[in-house]
Amino acid sequence: MPRTSDVAVSTVRVTTTSGAVSVTAEPGRHSVVADGHPIEVDESTVTVDSTSTSVHVRVPHGLDLVIGTSSGQVTVRGSAGAVAVLTTSGRVEIDDARSVDVRTGSGRVTVGRTAGSARVLTTSGRVEIGHSGDADVTTTSGRIVLRDVTGSTRAHCGSGKIEITMAQAHDVEAETISGRISISLPEGTRARIETPSAGSVDVAGDHDCVVTARSGSGRVDVVTR
Repeated sequence: MPRTSDVAVSTVRVTTTSGAVSVTAEPGRHSVVADGHPIEVDESTVTVDSTSTSVHVRVPHGLDLVIGTSSGQVTVRGSAGAVAVLTTSGRVEIDDARSVDVRTGSGRVTVGRTAGSARVLTTSGRVEIGHSGDADVTTTSGRIVLRDVTGSTRAHCGSGKIEITMAQAHDVEAETISGRISISLPEGTRARIETPSAGSVDVAGDHDCVVTARSGSGRVDVVTR
């Protein structure tokens, strides 16, 4: 039987030792439903705890989510609030959130959209973010793709290509030990470039942003579109 919480909540915490976690944020919903799992309510926080099975939770859209699992895929569908994910291994997919903070040992991380900041730390796995405000992404190995970024950006990886498309002129810092770096800036951006191999964009005097890009072995391209 699904267990339902009908109290007003702002945060939902979901934990499992092993198993997939799926959360669906539904517009018009006024309760939290965890299929087959008990719910604990502490003031404005609902907790769903599973030992070793997959968890599917349905929540009202816009709620903050805190998700933890040792191993298993994490999926967030719909529009959520601030989403924090901690997992040892497993793919992470987030459709839409007010902000995102993902820490994972291994596994691909995909974020469709976040209006606020996107923070991702992973040991291995591709990271792809469709839209974000500030972005801060670090991976030891794996490609980083950041599209439509509207805030300051940091991208660091040990080995892997970095692709960044800025929607607005903000500072960018990108570094990889081995791999190509491609940074695209909005048309008309006056950027100061700090990289030994770029030079496709340069400006003297006033500037809109600073772009710092370093690759130990790989081409660096900074262009305006």
